[in-house]
Amino acid sequence: MANHDELKRLGERFPNKNVGYGNPNAKILVVTQKERNKDVDFKYLKRLFGDFPGPKGKYMDVLTYCYYVVYDEELLKDTFFERFSVIQYVFPVGSHLQEHDPAKLFGMKWISECTVEDNLQRMFVAQAFSQDTMIERVMLCTYPLDIVSRAVFCSNKLLLNWFLRDMVLIF
Repeated sequence: MANHDELKRLGERFPNKNVGYGNPNAKILVVTQKERNKDVDFKYLKRLFGDFPGPKGKYMDVLTYCYYVVYDEELLKDTFFERFSVIQYVFPVGSHLQEHDPAKLFGMKWISECTVEDNLQRMFVAQAFSQDTMIERVMLCTYPLDIVSRAVFCSNKLLLNWFLRDMVLIF
């Protein structure tokens, strides 16, 4: 309930902005670079994450496990977004990664210049540590937006499962 109150506060603080969709209690924050058709974006996310297993063999909506927002630097600096453990940041093209440094925005450091790469897609990983040197947050950045390569898909799932290992594995 507290996260719903925080979401209400966020809407009041930014009355003319889209403050996002999905489950505000989720552990995963999904950030896309530009606003598009929500249905198209969700299809991409389903391809990137794969199907989420649900009760009784049915598959669940991606947003059951995610909170989805379009990039807005002022909005993302709000304390509401500090509580997400995993950030899945999706860029339409690689030049946007150079223009907007999401690692700096979220107080993280890049693990390497490029963590996973093939001819279709690239993935970059950033992380933030708590005071006891335990990984506190991780960010997975991918581009381009409309393509999901097998290498990035497998790496993305592996990293999400590893980082969310304290929760019930949802992937």
